[in-house]
Amino acid sequence: MESTVSNIFLANRSKNIRSSAIREILKITVKDSNFLSFAGGLPNPNLLNKELLNQSMEETILFSSEVALQYGDSSGYTDLKKIILEKFVLDDGVKLDSIMITHGSQQGLDILGKLLMDDNTNVLVEDPVYLGALQAFSPYGPNLISLPMEFDGPNVSELKKILSEKKIHCFYTNPNYQNPSTITWSLEKRRAVANLLDEFGVILIEDEAYKYLDFSGIIYPSIFSFRKEKDLTFVLGSFSKIISPGFRIGWVIVPEVYKDSFNRIKQGIDLNTNQFSQIILTKLLSLMDINEHFSKIQTHYRNQKNQLVELLNHYLPEVKFQDPQGGMFLWVEYPDVRENELMERIMEKKVVMVPGNEFRLKESDSAFFRMNFSFLQGSDMEEGVKRIHSVYRDIIT
Repeated sequence: MESTVSNIFLANRSKNIRSSAIREILKITVKDSNFLSFAGGLPNPNLLNKELLNQSMEETILFSSEVALQYGDSSGYTDLKKIILEKFVLDDGVKLDSIMITHGSQQGLDILGKLLMDDNTNVLVEDPVYLGALQAFSPYGPNLISLPMEFDGPNVSELKKILSEKKIHCFYTNPNYQNPSTITWSLEKRRAVANLLDEFGVILIEDEAYKYLDFSGIIYPSIFSFRKEKDLTFVLGSFSKIISPGFRIGWVIVPEVYKDSFNRIKQGIDLNTNQFSQIILTKLLSLMDINEHFSKIQTHYRNQKNQLVELLNHYLPEVKFQDPQGGMFLWVEYPDVRENELMERIMEKKVVMVPGNEFRLKESDSAFFRMNFSFLQGSDMEEGVKRIHSVYRDIIT
């Protein structure tokens, strides 16, 4: 029988999956190199020591191929988990077997959606919220509820009101230089939210993708560290922003009571995370000075951010944004324009940003855009802002 739209079968859950504007934009920019992109959260590949990377790859092939080219433990390569525990997990009491290696933290989000969510689950998310989390959770049909954010974290009074009025099962948050809003939670709000989640028995999904991208090297304590109910918190980490997204390696700290279920779900998805990538990354991390590397990327991204801020202040003084002290983005409001119109017009000029409504449960009338500053260099960044300036001026005058 010839396949048509009318006779192709789709499970109901597949109809609820949100598309990713970011991935669609990336496809366009890959096909047409004339595009200047402020869209993707792309780390700068030149910041990784290529000599150490080459050495790591050669040693893997020469000395570890029997392991690297085989299936591995579903929970991850033990030596890599040891490095994560030693160098990247700063919370007391985390055990080695609580760390599950995933294909990026995005796979971790998908597994948690499958593990924790269905159409009877109420999931609280920040407004705005990371688009990848919406994509990961939406197939499982949870009731997503927005929590208003302030400059230093969530509105605690509103959080308490929501928790008091309805049963919230899970709360997903990205508390360090949040994608897309760039908000970083204060210590006071981390404590207050931890106490409220304990009081109401809410599972926390804490996404720490940008934990090590503070420009001054500050490492904020996790919300997990303030909780008494440790078994109600999952913490996600990723090497995508601090080493390279090409490895597709992340991790999840999984409470003891959920470990077996988490691992069984992962086995059904991929059997095990890419063993070859895990072993190369293990060797790379053992060779490099991670603190020196952090300082290098933090300094570079600070300079990149400062350049974009200066360009926006010069060419587009009307726009509004919070000046972040870390991360990879600015969250920019463009007054007196419609988001869709500005997006369409700048794409005609071969410039792209990510529209703000992609990160919301309900569309806003305001025109916000997420602008990445980590990838475009020097004159390209200025040329991109000048093209946006030309379009914006044409619309508002």
